[in-house]
Amino acid sequence: MALAPGVANPQEYVGDTVAREQTSLWADAWRRLRRNRLALVATVFIGFVLLVAIISVFWTPYPIYRESVAPTYEGLSSQHLLGADQAGRDILSRLAVGAQISLEVGVGTQILVVAFGILVGLTAGYYRGILDGVISTVINIFYGIPSLLVALLMVLLLGRGLDKIIIAIAATSWMDMARLVRGQGLALREREFVEAARAGGAKASRIIFRHILPNALGPIVVSATLTIGIAIITESALSYLGLGIGPPIASWGSMLFHAQEFIWEAAHYALFPGVMILITVLCINFIGDGLRDAFDPRSFER
Repeated sequence: MALAPGVANPQEYVGDTVAREQTSLWADAWRRLRRNRLALVATVFIGFVLLVAIISVFWTPYPIYRESVAPTYEGLSSQHLLGADQAGRDILSRLAVGAQISLEVGVGTQILVVAFGILVGLTAGYYRGILDGVISTVINIFYGIPSLLVALLMVLLLGRGLDKIIIAIAATSWMDMARLVRGQGLALREREFVEAARAGGAKASRIIFRHILPNALGPIVVSATLTIGIAIITESALSYLGLGIGPPIASWGSMLFHAQEFIWEAAHYALFPGVMILITVLCINFIGDGLRDAFDPRSFER
């Protein structure tokens, strides 16, 4: 039915209102995140680590595989700012490459975790019933198995290598994401806009990926950010146990593994990779906490 001149279309009005609400939600979350100084400082530090990792792909102060570029166990000096290891290799150069490995593991793991967790969680949350029961049982079974033990077994079966470590860590980290997305799916499938789409004849796949998933992105981003730190720690633990990144590639965990034998001769060799792991994981957690506060619906009332 045609509308009288000058009368706005109600559907257009409702669409514009929803668009403004969605825009203001993300804009308000960004405003609240900027107010969190600790999260901003953490973001600057992670940005610096990312920049160092990118630069290390093309250039390092010294070749990371070349031995005897400095005296063995050399301390801090103007030529080698962080000293040298037991083979006379420059620690600063190897630390920079270690940043690259740690970030690759953290980000690569979360790409797999997010993709698989979203697929499994949305399937269980939307369809419910027997399928939800089976998926929930599998999640609970994985929760009952020590994650580090599973990662160790998978590395032993698949072999050592960056891609295999990412797969092993992702296989023990997907449960939190799947359970989170399942809960979001269960809650959102009963909302009015989903009911309207279902009544309009929309297919299940369209409802899941066009209506439910976009409204669950906030918690997903927060969870993915927080678990990047867990992936970095797990890789460091595997490398420290001698089952992570193999030589001659340098990672922070493998540097700690080799440094433990020379802790009394060269304490600085273990200090710097340990501090980098600590600060990096803390900063990632600070960013995750900031995102959690920014996306918390209760905080928008204040």
